[in-house]
Amino acid sequence: MGRVFQSLGQLGEYVGQTGIEIVDAGVPLAEWNADATYGPAWRNQPSVRKVVGFVARNLSSTPMHAFERRGDDSRERVRTGALAELLRRPSRAPAMTPMRFWESMLIDGLLHDKYVARLVEHADGYELVRIPARRVRFKNDGMDRIGAVVVTGADGKQVEQDPKDFLIDVGYAERGTNGTSPLRTLRAILDEYQEALAYRRSVHKNGGRFPGAITRPKPFSSDVARSRFESVMRTFTRGGENAGGMPVFEDGETFTSLGGFKPRDIEDLAGRKLTDIEVCTAYYIAPEILGIREGTFANVQAFKQMLWGPNLGPYIAAWEQGLNSFLVPRLEPDRDVYVEAAVESKLRGSFEEEASVLSTATGAPWMSRNEARTRKNLPRIDGGDELVTPLNVLVGGQASPQDGKSAEVITKFRERQQRVVKSQRAAGAEKWWDRGRWDRELVEDLAKAGIEITAAAAIAKQVNDDVERELAQEGVSDADQDR
Repeated sequence: MGRVFQSLGQLGEYVGQTGIEIVDAGVPLAEWNADATYGPAWRNQPSVRKVVGFVARNLSSTPMHAFERRGDDSRERVRTGALAELLRRPSRAPAMTPMRFWESMLIDGLLHDKYVARLVEHADGYELVRIPARRVRFKNDGMDRIGAVVVTGADGKQVEQDPKDFLIDVGYAERGTNGTSPLRTLRAILDEYQEALAYRRSVHKNGGRFPGAITRPKPFSSDVARSRFESVMRTFTRGGENAGGMPVFEDGETFTSLGGFKPRDIEDLAGRKLTDIEVCTAYYIAPEILGIREGTFANVQAFKQMLWGPNLGPYIAAWEQGLNSFLVPRLEPDRDVYVEAAVESKLRGSFEEEASVLSTATGAPWMSRNEARTRKNLPRIDGGDELVTPLNVLVGGQASPQDGKSAEVITKFRERQQRVVKSQRAAGAEKWWDRGRWDRELVEDLAKAGIEITAAAAIAKQVNDDVERELAQEGVSDADQDR
C-alpha cells in the first residue's frame, strides 16, 4: 500500500529513517536494481577476475601487525592480547585461514564498494564474522551517515543492527550510504565486451573454414556422386578430420580462393586487452603492473615500488584506518596501540641484497649465529647469541665488511702496501707515503671484487686512515716526511 507525504520535509525524514533510495524518474527501475549483487562478475568477467583477484591476493597476503608507542617515541611489536590474537586469527570458521578471510573481505569491497564483518566476543577472545556484501545494506540518518546495518538472512528476513558492532568500510555514493561499485560504472563496457565475445564465439563456430570455392564444368552424374562429394568436403571443413587441408579434385573441378575467415579479422586479442585496461583504470591500477601493457620498469625493485606505492598504497591506507578506528578502541582501549601493514616484507630484496645493505649501513655484522640458524630451522646453540666481529672490522674503523668480500682484498692489499712502504723507507725515499696512490689502488681492488664503487671508496678511506694513525703512533708524521 502506498504512502502519501504532505511535504518534501516529511519525505526526506522518511527516507532518512528507512534508508530507502529514491529512483530518479529518468533511470529505468530494472537498471537501478541491477546492482543488487556483483558476484557473477567475479565468475563471468575475466577482466574483473584478473584485476580484483590481483589486488585482493596481494593485500590479503600482507601481514597485519600491532605496535605500541612508548614514551620515548619508540615502537614495540604487540604480540599478546586481544588485538594481536585477532590479527593472528581473525576468523574461527573451519578451514578459514587469515589470508582467505581478508581476501573475501577485500573482494567484497572491490566488487560492491563495501565490506562488513561483525565483531563477536567469545569466552577466550574475539573473532570477526564476515557478512557477505550482497546481504547487507545500510540505512542512513538523512546526512549520508550509517544509522543501521540491515542484514538479509538466508530465509529472506531482514534484521536491523547497531553499526557499532561492525567493522565497516564503504565508499562514496551519490545517494545513500551503500557505496558505488566500480562495476556499475563499467557496466556498459562489460556488456559490450560480452556481446563482442558472443559474436566472436559465433564467428569461430560458424565461420567458413574452407578458403575457397570449387567449380565443376558439369553436374553430378547421380545423387550418389553428389552425396559422396558432400561427404568428402565435410571432412575438410569445420569439425572434419581433414579440416585445413585440400581435397583431390575430380571431373575437371577447379578451385577459386575466396580469402576465407581469418581469426585476426575480428581483433579478438585487441578487444580483450582494451577491456582489461578499462577495468584496471577503474580500480586505479596501472595496466603495466598486470602485464597488460608493456612496462618500463628499470628493474624488479622499481616494479615493487610502483606496485606498493601509488597502486596498492591507497587500498592499504583504507584497510589500516578501518582496523585502527574500529578494533583498537574496542580491544585495546587503555593502550597507545595501532595496526600497520607489514609492507616492508613485500619490498624486501634477496637475502644477499639485504645482508649487503645492512652490513654497509651498520659497519659491522648484524646477525648472530643463532639468528642465522633460526632462519634455516636449525636448533639454537650455546654461545650463539653473541655477534662475531671479524678482526678487521672495528667500531669507527672499516665502513663495511660487505659480507666478508672485502676482508680478503684488504688483507692482500695491506701486505703489499707494507712491503712497498718499508722498502721505500729503507731506501731513504723522500716521499715514501703516497696516500692518493693507496686510496686509488684499494678502490680498484675492491671494485674488481664486485663491491659497489661508493662503498669501496668509503672502505679505502677508512683503511688508509687507520694506516696513517699507525704511522703516527710509530712517530712518523706528515711534518717528518716534509722535512
